[in-house]
Amino acid sequence: MFAFLPGIPGIDDLRALGRRVDTARHHGVPDGCVLELELLSAPQETGGFDPLAMISGGNRSLLLREAVAAIHRAAEDPRVAGLIARVELSAAAPGPVQELRAAISAFSDVKPTVAWAETYPGTLSYYLASAFREVWMQPSGTVGLIGFATNAMFLRDALDKAGIEAQFVARGEYKSVANRFTQNSYTDPHREADTRLIESLQSQVWQAVAESRHLELSEVDALAEKAPLLRDDAVSGRLVDRIGFRDQAYARIAELVGAPNNSPGSSDADSEDAPPRLYLSRYAKASAPRPTPPMPSVPGRRAKPTIAVVTLDGMIVSGRGGPQVLPFGNSSAGADTISAALREAAADDSVSAVVLRVESRGGSASASETIWREVNRVRDAGKPVVASMGAVAASGGYLVSMSADAIVANAATITGSIGVVTGKLVARELKERLGVSSESVRTNANADAWSIDHPFTDAQREHIEATTDLFYTDFIENVAIGRKMTVEAVDAVARGRVWTGADALEHGLVDELGGLRTAISRAKVLAGLDPDDDVRLVNYPGSSFMDVLRPKPSSAPTAASLPEALAVLVGRSVAGVLGQADRSLSGVNLMWLGDHRF
Repeated sequence: MFAFLPGIPGIDDLRALGRRVDTARHHGVPDGCVLELELLSAPQETGGFDPLAMISGGNRSLLLREAVAAIHRAAEDPRVAGLIARVELSAAAPGPVQELRAAISAFSDVKPTVAWAETYPGTLSYYLASAFREVWMQPSGTVGLIGFATNAMFLRDALDKAGIEAQFVARGEYKSVANRFTQNSYTDPHREADTRLIESLQSQVWQAVAESRHLELSEVDALAEKAPLLRDDAVSGRLVDRIGFRDQAYARIAELVGAPNNSPGSSDADSEDAPPRLYLSRYAKASAPRPTPPMPSVPGRRAKPTIAVVTLDGMIVSGRGGPQVLPFGNSSAGADTISAALREAAADDSVSAVVLRVESRGGSASASETIWREVNRVRDAGKPVVASMGAVAASGGYLVSMSADAIVANAATITGSIGVVTGKLVARELKERLGVSSESVRTNANADAWSIDHPFTDAQREHIEATTDLFYTDFIENVAIGRKMTVEAVDAVARGRVWTGADALEHGLVDELGGLRTAISRAKVLAGLDPDDDVRLVNYPGSSFMDVLRPKPSSAPTAASLPEALAVLVGRSVAGVLGQADRSLSGVNLMWLGDHRF
């Protein structure tokens, strides 16, 4: 006999049904849930455009601002009971880690949190984990609270052997980006700047770890001298609370949020009694404010104010630039695109203020100047501008920020580098050794000045020196105007030197320490709003799929976006790689900061 009727639902079926109903009732967020977060790398500032993810159906990674906003929302959301995260950052820039840590610390102040890891591979990994109420580690793991180090590679001798001559002109003895080509060891200013940089970062991290773990600064430093620390030293040194595995850490967060019959030694983290769990990325999507167009004004009803967030991410270049097209190349910030976004925000009557989020080591001097001009025009239109610095906003990245009404940076942001460098590599001798010959025909004396086949003439070098002097003088004079400082005071902290955000605050180069949330609050106040007022955030330039494919009718403000066809984006990324190689040989005017990662 065949039975076509389903069986009688059991208790497990009823529980599952109840949870689905509860989740639907709470708009995709189950009541009493624990949020999960995987931190094997720090969230990125922008997501780029990944056609392979679209084809495979993969989800876009959570951006830094989305993660931070979601954690702050969750701290006030009665549906969320706690947070558990796997924290194993291998390498990351300090600024974004600091911004994320501040959000986690705020969450930990009001709700249970647990960090767990197989091992904490580096200083910043543990620094982030220390913001959680409890820190767990597997038995074979280590705590890599080893401090900070930076190193520089010098190619002078190698280039000499290869028959390549480096010809660079820099303004500012601390402007060290060309040192890798022109020196064979640290110069005194280069060493001084790098030393102070890592000392400042160490001070910030040690202070935060000491406060979170209730230790003295001397105790943290003594532990770092012995790091990486094995489990017994990590526990006795009060850096780790418990040694255990993932399932035990999950059982512990269940116990901390009050789930019945849960404890690390006697429960199954995935049992029916365990609290519901939700990835932070899912929560961010489910709880995010729905984007709505500005509503027409209604008599007696005040429209929600709008803050425009214009994001500048990547090397600053002339033209349109473009987002990273994964897995090809890197993103670049095109002066045309960022300028159009600023014009769009200035022309929008609903926008009360603009936040310029800067994540850039610098780039083209003329492209940076173009964006700086548009920042001034937004201010001239009566709208306050606040610059928010991410992991790095230096050299050209500082230039585009310097005229803002206020500059906000994380304490660990790398900024400054107010200086100029330009030059080229001459490969004539190398080509001769390889049997490669070349000749040129020119109409004027300087037509082939940037050729790799011969060094600069005395007249050409004199002209380049004068141009570099002009760029540097303009730079520090405009910083002085924007920061309301004397030229002499700016020059004293400029000269190409990099600073952490904390040191930049002391020297008057920034106004306040904090992340994007702090910058938005500052923008509200400058626009005459209360810091706690609810506002509508609009992001520029557009980077959705439709923005990428939509044709651009004109350069008028209403057209500001990143509308490039996919084939153009891929082609530009490949061409960019080749173009960068060419520029490294032929020379361009750059305001550029060397690579600092910890």
